[in-house]
Amino acid sequence: MGGIKFAPARGMAAPSQATGGASRGSFFKAPKGQGMPGQATGGASRGSVFFKPAKGQAAPLRASGGASRTGRYDLTEVHGPTGAAGPAAVVAMLPQSYTGNTISERPTLMVYVPASAARMASFSLKDAQGQTLYQQSLAVSGNAEVMALALPADAPALQVGQTYQWYLGLQVDGELSPSTPYVDGWIQRVEPSANVAAALQQPDLFKQAEVLGAEGVWYDCAAKLASLRATQPSNATLDKEWTDLLSAVGLQELSAMPVVSAAQ
Repeated sequence: MGGIKFAPARGMAAPSQATGGASRGSFFKAPKGQGMPGQATGGASRGSVFFKPAKGQAAPLRASGGASRTGRYDLTEVHGPTGAAGPAAVVAMLPQSYTGNTISERPTLMVYVPASAARMASFSLKDAQGQTLYQQSLAVSGNAEVMALALPADAPALQVGQTYQWYLGLQVDGELSPSTPYVDGWIQRVEPSANVAAALQQPDLFKQAEVLGAEGVWYDCAAKLASLRATQPSNATLDKEWTDLLSAVGLQELSAMPVVSAAQ
Protein backbone atom coordinates (compact mmCIF):
# COMPACT_ATOMS: atom_id res chain seq x y z
CA MET A 1 0.00 0.00 0.00
CA GLY A 2 1.57 3.25 -1.11
CA GLY A 3 1.29 6.58 0.61
CA ILE A 4 -1.25 9.27 -0.24
CA LYS A 5 0.39 12.48 -1.43
CA PHE A 6 -2.05 15.38 -1.45
CA ALA A 7 -1.21 18.26 -3.77
CA PRO A 8 -3.92 20.89 -4.43
CA ALA A 9 -4.30 22.11 -7.99
CA ARG A 10 -2.28 25.17 -8.97
CA GLY A 11 -3.96 28.52 -9.04
CA MET A 12 -6.95 27.45 -6.99
CA ALA A 13 -8.27 30.26 -4.82
CA ALA A 14 -11.33 30.70 -2.69
CA PRO A 15 -13.64 33.58 -3.62
CA SER A 16 -13.31 36.79 -1.70
CA GLN A 17 -16.11 37.47 0.72
CA ALA A 18 -16.87 40.70 2.55
CA THR A 19 -18.97 39.43 5.42
CA GLY A 20 -20.21 36.37 7.24
CA GLY A 21 -18.87 32.91 7.83
CA ALA A 22 -16.38 31.22 10.07
CA SER A 23 -13.14 29.83 8.74
CA ARG A 24 -11.94 26.25 8.63
CA GLY A 25 -9.08 27.28 10.86
CA SER A 26 -11.12 28.95 13.57
CA PHE A 27 -9.54 26.64 16.14
CA PHE A 28 -6.20 25.61 14.73
CA LYS A 29 -3.32 27.96 14.06
CA ALA A 30 -0.77 27.40 11.32
CA PRO A 31 2.47 25.91 12.65
CA LYS A 32 5.19 28.44 13.42
CA GLY A 33 6.98 29.39 10.24
CA GLN A 34 4.26 27.99 7.99
CA GLY A 35 2.55 30.72 6.04
CA MET A 36 -1.01 30.66 4.85
CA PRO A 37 -1.55 29.13 1.40
CA GLY A 38 0.32 30.73 -1.43
CA GLN A 39 3.66 28.95 -1.17
CA ALA A 40 4.84 27.38 -4.40
CA THR A 41 6.66 24.38 -2.97
CA GLY A 42 7.18 22.57 0.28
CA GLY A 43 4.30 22.32 2.69
CA ALA A 44 3.80 19.97 5.60
CA SER A 45 5.02 16.40 5.39
CA ARG A 46 3.90 13.74 7.85
CA GLY A 47 5.16 10.27 7.06
CA SER A 48 3.79 9.06 3.75
CA VAL A 49 1.36 11.94 3.28
CA PHE A 50 2.51 15.16 1.65
CA PHE A 51 0.48 18.35 1.32
CA LYS A 52 1.61 20.99 -1.15
CA PRO A 53 -0.32 24.28 -1.09
CA ALA A 54 -1.23 25.61 -4.51
CA LYS A 55 0.30 28.68 -6.09
CA GLY A 56 -1.92 31.67 -5.49
CA GLN A 57 -4.26 29.72 -3.24
CA ALA A 58 -5.90 32.11 -0.82
CA ALA A 59 -8.43 31.97 1.97
CA PRO A 60 -11.77 33.76 1.63
CA LEU A 61 -11.63 37.34 2.86
CA ARG A 62 -14.07 38.21 5.62
CA ALA A 63 -14.19 41.74 6.93
CA SER A 64 -16.83 41.11 9.57
CA GLY A 65 -19.41 38.66 10.82
CA GLY A 66 -19.02 35.18 12.29
CA ALA A 67 -15.73 33.98 13.71
CA SER A 68 -12.41 35.18 12.43
CA ARG A 69 -9.75 32.82 11.20
CA THR A 70 -8.00 33.20 14.53
CA GLY A 71 -11.16 33.12 16.63
CA ARG A 72 -12.68 30.17 18.43
CA TYR A 73 -16.16 28.88 19.15
CA ASP A 74 -15.88 27.18 22.53
CA LEU A 75 -19.09 25.39 23.48
CA THR A 76 -17.92 24.86 27.06
CA GLU A 77 -18.72 28.55 27.51
CA VAL A 78 -22.33 27.75 26.63
CA HIS A 79 -22.91 24.43 28.37
CA GLY A 80 -19.94 23.88 30.65
CA PRO A 81 -17.31 21.13 30.41
CA THR A 82 -18.51 17.97 28.71
CA GLY A 83 -15.67 15.68 29.71
CA ALA A 84 -15.30 14.56 26.10
CA ALA A 85 -11.99 14.39 24.27
CA GLY A 86 -11.37 16.69 21.35
CA PRO A 87 -11.43 20.46 20.85
CA ALA A 88 -14.55 22.35 21.91
CA ALA A 89 -14.95 24.03 18.53
CA VAL A 90 -16.73 23.33 15.25
CA VAL A 91 -14.09 22.73 12.56
CA ALA A 92 -14.42 22.18 8.81
CA MET A 93 -12.25 19.31 7.58
CA LEU A 94 -10.43 21.30 4.90
CA PRO A 95 -6.93 22.46 4.00
CA GLN A 96 -5.90 25.79 5.47
CA SER A 97 -7.13 27.58 2.36
CA TYR A 98 -10.71 26.69 3.48
CA THR A 99 -11.39 25.42 -0.03
CA GLY A 100 -11.00 22.22 -2.02
CA ASN A 101 -11.68 20.58 -5.36
CA THR A 102 -14.16 17.83 -6.13
CA ILE A 103 -14.96 15.81 -9.22
CA SER A 104 -18.36 14.81 -7.84
CA GLU A 105 -21.76 16.28 -8.62
CA ARG A 106 -22.68 15.79 -4.96
CA PRO A 107 -19.53 15.43 -2.86
CA THR A 108 -19.20 14.41 0.77
CA LEU A 109 -18.29 17.20 3.20
CA MET A 110 -16.85 16.58 6.65
CA VAL A 111 -17.18 18.73 9.76
CA TYR A 112 -15.89 18.07 13.26
CA VAL A 113 -18.65 18.74 15.81
CA PRO A 114 -17.67 18.88 19.50
CA ALA A 115 -19.68 17.40 22.33
CA SER A 116 -22.51 19.75 23.27
CA ALA A 117 -26.20 19.95 24.15
CA ALA A 118 -27.07 20.76 20.50
CA ARG A 119 -29.21 18.09 18.84
CA MET A 120 -29.75 19.66 15.42
CA ALA A 121 -27.57 21.42 12.88
CA SER A 122 -28.45 23.54 9.85
CA PHE A 123 -26.68 23.06 6.53
CA SER A 124 -26.84 25.29 3.46
CA LEU A 125 -25.16 25.49 0.07
CA LYS A 126 -24.71 28.73 -1.88
CA ASP A 127 -23.36 29.64 -5.29
CA ALA A 128 -20.50 32.08 -5.77
CA GLN A 129 -22.97 34.98 -5.88
CA GLY A 130 -24.33 34.09 -2.45
CA GLN A 131 -27.64 32.65 -3.67
CA THR A 132 -28.87 29.76 -1.49
CA LEU A 133 -29.23 26.60 -3.57
CA TYR A 134 -30.00 24.05 -0.88
CA GLN A 135 -30.81 23.83 2.82
CA GLN A 136 -31.43 20.99 5.23
CA SER A 137 -31.52 20.14 8.94
CA LEU A 138 -29.34 17.38 10.39
CA ALA A 139 -29.54 15.42 13.61
CA VAL A 140 -26.57 15.85 15.97
CA SER A 141 -25.69 13.13 18.48
CA GLY A 142 -24.18 15.45 21.06
CA ASN A 143 -20.92 13.48 20.97
CA ALA A 144 -17.56 14.70 19.72
CA GLU A 145 -17.29 13.31 16.19
CA VAL A 146 -16.66 14.07 12.53
CA MET A 147 -19.90 14.29 10.56
CA ALA A 148 -19.66 13.10 6.95
CA LEU A 149 -22.40 14.79 4.96
CA ALA A 150 -22.99 13.43 1.46
CA LEU A 151 -25.04 15.89 -0.56
CA PRO A 152 -28.32 14.02 -1.25
CA ALA A 153 -30.02 13.38 -4.57
CA ASP A 154 -32.41 16.31 -4.09
CA ALA A 155 -29.51 18.75 -3.76
CA PRO A 156 -28.53 20.47 -7.02
CA ALA A 157 -25.66 18.91 -8.95
CA LEU A 158 -22.49 20.99 -8.75
CA GLN A 159 -21.39 22.29 -12.12
CA VAL A 160 -17.88 21.89 -13.49
CA GLY A 161 -15.89 25.10 -13.22
CA GLN A 162 -18.21 26.62 -10.62
CA THR A 163 -17.37 27.48 -7.01
CA TYR A 164 -19.77 27.02 -4.10
CA GLN A 165 -19.86 27.90 -0.43
CA TRP A 166 -21.28 25.60 2.23
CA TYR A 167 -22.25 26.38 5.80
CA LEU A 168 -23.03 24.27 8.87
CA GLY A 169 -24.23 25.75 12.16
CA LEU A 170 -25.25 24.08 15.41
CA GLN A 171 -28.69 24.90 16.76
CA VAL A 172 -27.70 25.61 20.35
CA ASP A 173 -30.84 25.71 22.53
CA GLY A 174 -32.81 24.48 19.52
CA GLU A 175 -32.38 27.52 17.27
CA LEU A 176 -29.96 29.56 15.22
CA SER A 177 -28.83 32.93 16.53
CA PRO A 178 -26.11 35.52 15.93
CA SER A 179 -23.90 33.52 18.33
CA THR A 180 -24.51 30.17 16.61
CA PRO A 181 -21.32 28.07 16.43
CA TYR A 182 -20.72 27.52 12.73
CA VAL A 183 -18.14 27.01 10.00
CA ASP A 184 -18.12 27.31 6.25
CA GLY A 185 -15.98 26.17 3.38
CA TRP A 186 -15.64 26.34 -0.39
CA ILE A 187 -15.98 23.74 -3.14
CA GLN A 188 -14.90 23.95 -6.76
CA ARG A 189 -15.95 21.18 -9.09
CA VAL A 190 -13.36 20.21 -11.70
CA GLU A 191 -13.15 17.72 -14.53
CA PRO A 192 -11.30 14.53 -13.54
CA SER A 193 -7.86 14.25 -15.10
CA ALA A 194 -6.95 11.24 -17.20
CA ASN A 195 -5.10 9.77 -14.20
CA VAL A 196 -8.13 10.17 -11.93
CA ALA A 197 -10.51 8.77 -14.54
CA ALA A 198 -8.29 5.71 -14.95
CA ALA A 199 -7.97 5.18 -11.19
CA LEU A 200 -11.74 5.35 -10.72
CA GLN A 201 -12.14 2.43 -13.13
CA GLN A 202 -10.42 0.07 -10.71
CA PRO A 203 -11.94 -1.24 -7.46
CA ASP A 204 -9.00 -0.34 -5.20
CA LEU A 205 -10.34 2.50 -3.03
CA PHE A 206 -6.91 3.27 -1.60
CA LYS A 207 -5.47 3.66 -5.07
CA GLN A 208 -8.35 5.96 -5.94
CA ALA A 209 -7.67 8.08 -2.84
CA GLU A 210 -3.96 8.11 -3.62
CA VAL A 211 -4.49 9.43 -7.14
CA LEU A 212 -7.15 11.90 -6.05
CA GLY A 213 -4.75 13.28 -3.45
CA ALA A 214 -1.92 13.57 -5.95
CA GLU A 215 -4.26 15.47 -8.28
CA GLY A 216 -5.36 17.87 -5.55
CA VAL A 217 -8.97 16.66 -5.26
CA TRP A 218 -9.40 17.16 -1.51
CA TYR A 219 -13.05 16.35 -0.89
CA ASP A 220 -13.02 13.04 -2.76
CA CYS A 221 -9.61 11.99 -1.48
CA ALA A 222 -10.64 12.49 2.15
CA ALA A 223 -14.05 10.87 1.65
CA LYS A 224 -12.55 7.80 -0.04
CA LEU A 225 -10.01 7.30 2.72
CA ALA A 226 -12.61 7.81 5.45
CA SER A 227 -14.92 5.30 3.77
CA LEU A 228 -12.11 2.76 3.48
CA ARG A 229 -11.23 3.14 7.17
CA ALA A 230 -14.86 2.54 8.10
CA THR A 231 -14.78 -0.87 6.41
CA GLN A 232 -11.48 -1.83 8.06
CA PRO A 233 -11.56 -0.32 11.58
CA SER A 234 -8.64 -2.46 12.80
CA ASN A 235 -6.31 -1.61 9.93
CA ALA A 236 -3.39 0.24 11.53
CA THR A 237 -1.96 1.23 8.15
CA LEU A 238 -5.17 3.00 7.17
CA ASP A 239 -5.28 4.71 10.56
CA LYS A 240 -1.79 6.04 9.95
CA GLU A 241 -2.70 7.21 6.45
CA TRP A 242 -5.71 9.09 7.87
CA THR A 243 -3.61 10.65 10.61
CA ASP A 244 -0.93 11.64 8.14
CA LEU A 245 -3.45 13.21 5.75
CA LEU A 246 -5.05 15.29 8.50
CA SER A 247 -1.67 16.21 9.99
CA ALA A 248 -0.57 17.56 6.62
CA VAL A 249 -3.36 20.16 6.73
CA GLY A 250 -3.09 20.99 10.44
CA LEU A 251 -5.95 18.79 11.64
CA GLN A 252 -3.99 16.14 13.51
CA GLU A 253 -6.02 16.81 16.69
CA LEU A 254 -9.03 15.31 14.93
CA SER A 255 -7.46 12.13 13.57
CA ALA A 256 -8.75 9.97 16.43
CA MET A 257 -12.32 11.27 16.25
CA PRO A 258 -14.95 8.82 14.93
CA VAL A 259 -16.35 9.60 11.48
CA VAL A 260 -20.12 9.11 11.24
CA SER A 261 -22.62 9.63 8.44
CA ALA A 262 -24.78 12.69 9.00
CA ALA A 263 -28.42 11.79 9.76
CA GLN A 264 -30.69 13.64 7.37
